[in-house]
Amino acid sequence: MKQSLILATFVALVVCSCGTTKQSYAQVQTSSSTSSPFGEVYSMPCEVYDSDTEFAATGIYRGSSYQKGECQLNALENAKQLVYAKFKHTYNGMISNYSNSIGNNRGNDIETKLERAGDQVVKAILNDIQACCVKFSGVQADGNIECYVAIKVPKRVIADQVTKKIADNLTQDEKDRIGFDEYNYRKQMEERMKSYREGQ
Repeated sequence: MKQSLILATFVALVVCSCGTTKQSYAQVQTSSSTSSPFGEVYSMPCEVYDSDTEFAATGIYRGSSYQKGECQLNALENAKQLVYAKFKHTYNGMISNYSNSIGNNRGNDIETKLERAGDQVVKAILNDIQACCVKFSGVQADGNIECYVAIKVPKRVIADQVTKKIADNLTQDEKDRIGFDEYNYRKQMEERMKSYREGQ
């Protein structure tokens, strides 16, 4: 009887210790599997991405919670600046390639006209663009909020309008000098903007 009591106690201790080991292992496994190697991360509100057909950007502005309208306007302006920078990067690359293909001896006046036409058109398009997403943060301890405004701008509209503006601004002599063809120029712009991805 004494032996069976000792045996029962021993079995109970073994079972308890095995259960504890499994439980501790399970806790370690669970905590390590939910731990992110990047720390705590968040997605930005109104997150949008460039696509084959659109330039996209999210503008951010921090300001007084009593000036929500101003915060929204400034966040929208920030988004417009981001899209303009993307267009400018893409378009300047195209003009540079175009200038190289026609040669530098044709004069910088035409290159300036190409740049100016692109700038005027994109600024006009961005002036009329509407937000596709607007979000505000909660009021922070200092009384400020953050505003997030996302916009999307169709690349084809830019290509069409820039090409038309160039066709209208160049004289026939200038078009002949550089071999300007409206259809081909538009297609080149569309292809170049289509291949643009942020971070390239």
